[in-house]
Amino acid sequence: MKRLLAPFIVLMSLHAFAQSPVIRAHLEPAKNVTVGQPVRLVVSVFVPNYFTGSPEFPEFEIDNAIVILPQDRPENSNTRIGSATYFGITQTYVIYPQQAGDFHIPPAKLSVPYAIAPPKSTTAEVALPALSFHADVPAAARDLPYFLPTTSLTIVQRWSRPLSNLRAGDTIERTITVTASKMQAMIIPPLELEQPDGIRIYSGEPKVFDRKTPRGDFVSGQRIQTAKYFLQKPGDYTLPPIELKWWNLTTHKLVTATLPAAKFAVAEGSSSKAELPPPPEVANASTAPIKKRLPWRTLVRSITEVTGICVVLALLLKLLLQLSSRIRAIWEIRKHSEPAYFRRLIRSAKRNDAKATYCDLLRWLKRAFPDISLENAMSTWTEEDTGREFFKLTTVLFCSDPQPQNAWSGRELAARLADFRRAHLLEKKSDRHTHQLGVLNP
Repeated sequence: MKRLLAPFIVLMSLHAFAQSPVIRAHLEPAKNVTVGQPVRLVVSVFVPNYFTGSPEFPEFEIDNAIVILPQDRPENSNTRIGSATYFGITQTYVIYPQQAGDFHIPPAKLSVPYAIAPPKSTTAEVALPALSFHADVPAAARDLPYFLPTTSLTIVQRWSRPLSNLRAGDTIERTITVTASKMQAMIIPPLELEQPDGIRIYSGEPKVFDRKTPRGDFVSGQRIQTAKYFLQKPGDYTLPPIELKWWNLTTHKLVTATLPAAKFAVAEGSSSKAELPPPPEVANASTAPIKKRLPWRTLVRSITEVTGICVVLALLLKLLLQLSSRIRAIWEIRKHSEPAYFRRLIRSAKRNDAKATYCDLLRWLKRAFPDISLENAMSTWTEEDTGREFFKLTTVLFCSDPQPQNAWSGRELAARLADFRRAHLLEKKSDRHTHQLGVLNP
């Protein structure tokens, strides 16, 4: 009896497995990773039949690493699992390790809507596999006090005035900007500025910026360092070159970015007042000008005026922030409105981009008909041209050898969807109008 039941049990197990989503993930590369090198996490979700919505790929963070989920459209594919054909969607994350050590992909779950037994649909949750990798610093760079791994790094400087016709008592400002691709600005180290005898350096507060694209993709980090040079004495001066070593992830070599030495001469000072006063310890207290005391009435009036100006500025700033927040909210509402989703769907269809049209169609249906699944919408289209065009679209995407009679036309589908949406809006408006009128002649 057990022998007779064994094949039946195996078949039932395979059938149950065939009805569940399958998730696959891997790292590229998985070994020999250098700090700062991009590591791609490729995640693929496969379902039987077809998707009834877009899988919700999670966003997550990893300590000491930058994790980017590109905004590009996921890739569609199909594969054979056992004797069944599965349809899949693939998304790729990019991870930039910023320090040496072990990195683990945190536990996360994907929400996957699909047709379990058409027209019946369901939503399943699948967990990301446990993956990890190790990032290390190359041997050639281990003795450095810092490690800057990037594909490109630039260092430039700018002076507030030409290094000529300088006199004692003058002040010149130096601005040094370091830009590194795919590197957080906070990791770029500060530059050491040597102070020759006869020159006083006043360093400013450094500024760090992380540049991103409008879609949120990380581009580069930038550190801006400023310093003011107060020329105390006349003479000939040479500021030594500034060097910054970084690791080239493309050539796998240590590179040195250099600012050349700066040479200039300082003549005797003029009678004009210095732009930046000497430090307090070198100032002669006996020659300091005597400050006149302001009458208390004038002082009170000045404090009142400054307070009034600050209050007005604070109110204006508050109004501007509220207005900006409201404009952003309105923009987000319009960006994610049903008409906006439909316009993107029509543009994709008219370009004959089958993958984009399929993804945009799922997003529009979820926005326009939140309570109706894809199979219910398809049943509505069964007797119309819209259903046939949708069938042709899925055939082009998921069939390895589509027949000529199933040739798909994006413009034809766009026209049918426009007619369907127009009819639906008119029906919805008519129902609302009838409801407002109430029952006549009760």
